[in-house]
Amino acid sequence: MRTPLALAAVATAVVGLGSPATALTADATATSASQTTASETSRERGVVIECGGSYRGDDLYVSVYENNLYANVFQVVVGDDGLGNIRESAKGFVEKKQVRATLKLDGRKVLVTGTAKPYGKKVAVHEEHDDAGQHIVVDGVHRKLRTDLTMRWKGRTVDLTCADAFRYDLQVTKTDTTGD
Repeated sequence: MRTPLALAAVATAVVGLGSPATALTADATATSASQTTASETSRERGVVIECGGSYRGDDLYVSVYENNLYANVFQVVVGDDGLGNIRESAKGFVEKKQVRATLKLDGRKVLVTGTAKPYGKKVAVHEEHDDAGQHIVVDGVHRKLRTDLTMRWKGRTVDLTCADAFRYDLQVTKTDTTGD
């Protein structure tokens, strides 16, 4: 199950748009003698893990997202009514292949633990798109993660199935298009 809130958080994170509270340093690059276009380039590294499962008959969505420049975000959504919560952490949730993430949901602690181990070859990534008055170019690599995660909440432990799980190392260039 994916809610609009879950999809928005992951989509924003994956393309490197990050947290609105964090700004990158912009370099101005001259594109011609008469026109200057603001451009910024950053190197973003981190982890994306999206999992599903079933908790007492309800669909379950779990997301662990880390980015070295922006917020690290842990999100859990349970059921069709969208009971969920999001937690940001400066420290992150994955350390030396070990995943440990907690938050409060419905007044009780949610704990996601397990492993996320890189496997396979690195896969080249190239993406270009326009968003919010910027042309965004993403180049770099992804490497899949083999996960073995569980979620514990309200005295029950649930095995999680993680279809999308990878480490990324990306160069993200954003160029203002509003001056064109």
